[in-house]
Amino acid sequence: MSVKLTQFATPFWAALGLNIIARGQALFAPMYSIDSYDVARKSFSGEIAYSLSDGRFVRAALWWLQGQIGLSPIESVSASMCLSIPLFIISGFIFAAAIVDDIEQKEAFAFAALFTLHPFATEYFFYGEVTFATVLAVFFAALAVWSAYRAPPLWTWRCATIAAVVLALGNYQVVIGHIAAGGLLVLVACLCIGDTVSKSDLSDVLADFLRRTSVLVAGFAAYALCLILTKLLLPAAASGRAFRSISPDFSQKLHTFGDAIAFCFLPPHGITSTTSSIVTILALALSIVLLLRTPLQQRKRTAALMVGLAVTAAIASAAIAPLIGDTAWLAPRLLSPMALCVAALGVIGFRSAVANSRLCLVAAFAIVVAGYVGADASILFDQRRMNLWDHREANRIMARLEADPAFGKATSLAVVGRRKMHPLALGTSSLDMNTSALGSPWSKLGLFEQATGYSFASPSDLQWQTAIDYCAHGTVWPQPGSVGLINELAIVCLPQR
Repeated sequence: MSVKLTQFATPFWAALGLNIIARGQALFAPMYSIDSYDVARKSFSGEIAYSLSDGRFVRAALWWLQGQIGLSPIESVSASMCLSIPLFIISGFIFAAAIVDDIEQKEAFAFAALFTLHPFATEYFFYGEVTFATVLAVFFAALAVWSAYRAPPLWTWRCATIAAVVLALGNYQVVIGHIAAGGLLVLVACLCIGDTVSKSDLSDVLADFLRRTSVLVAGFAAYALCLILTKLLLPAAASGRAFRSISPDFSQKLHTFGDAIAFCFLPPHGITSTTSSIVTILALALSIVLLLRTPLQQRKRTAALMVGLAVTAAIASAAIAPLIGDTAWLAPRLLSPMALCVAALGVIGFRSAVANSRLCLVAAFAIVVAGYVGADASILFDQRRMNLWDHREANRIMARLEADPAFGKATSLAVVGRRKMHPLALGTSSLDMNTSALGSPWSKLGLFEQATGYSFASPSDLQWQTAIDYCAHGTVWPQPGSVGLINELAIVCLPQR
């Protein structure tokens, strides 16, 4: 493989321009996610402990490093975004070079555009306080795939691959989908591009693929060993979700997997338009037909079967993250490895196509990219609107409390009930994306602090019970009597939904 860094210069600037168009509002005017309000109240030690309990010891190290250099997570969101967008594009180029041998400039640009602009990946930028850490995990995942399949088969590179896997998974476990799908897509490219199938013995190709894949498996094992060591050395972290013993319910997992696949190809209309989703499906279908045509034309049916199985397994691997854990959670960010499948299959299909088919693919994926840009902008604009609505409502509530002469004595705030949405629904709302901070227990106090400038302590158990009793016999916001003060406790009653 011969890859020159200079050949990525023009595609990089083009992809950077598209990313700024799609996500510029997050870059120039960072916003709050529901987790941001909680992060704003936590200390670095609290974030480190939380990350360790999640099995993210690399992210815990990043939190520690941020604390040492004074890089506050909320205040430095703009800096994080400035670093994250170029790093994300570079990660796309590394994946492209790992999957497609001797990739051309136009192919590198198409790959990076489809990979980085996918709306599922926009949720990385929605959670601005951890955007850079998340993108860094994707970067290490890309390095792991490249070093496993394209680097010389030396022990130095094998150790580098294992280290990259541990650094990726120890930061954000969702990228296991990127690594698994990326490896399978390398096999697809090897069997479909050029005359590899006709000149190479299939068994040799598979043997080399399995040898190289075993290094990634060793990386997964090394990460598991790190989890065991974390549990032994830090017993307090063992209570986190990464260390819970889960009894597998295979029927539930199968149902969740089906839902995840459906979500990948036909996400809710607010995340991507139905037209964009249909065009994506048609473009991917054409790409798969084109890449299968090469081995079939050469009467290599076994190779064609292997390509079909590898494509299926890659798509399944990209959708596997929601199955990990005890609760099904079909959040777009968990399915973001699907962007790698879309990008890789599109470029491999382009390589395998003739002139007319190439024009069809270029037209289709141009529509897809345009749809992605629009979807990304909509998601982040709705985040801005949700922030605006939440902050204004928090200030209206605070103004009602301030009208009470006893407000100056309030030291604690109890917000009873929840409200995930405002009266005007947002089409981009999805689980914990673009939902109101008044709907999440961990974000309520942080919202009031960030929106009003007041600082309140969390209520004690006794105060919390007092607030529940108060709201049980009172009204809900914004009706009269929906807020009140009892001694040093300020109370807000939201709808119980």
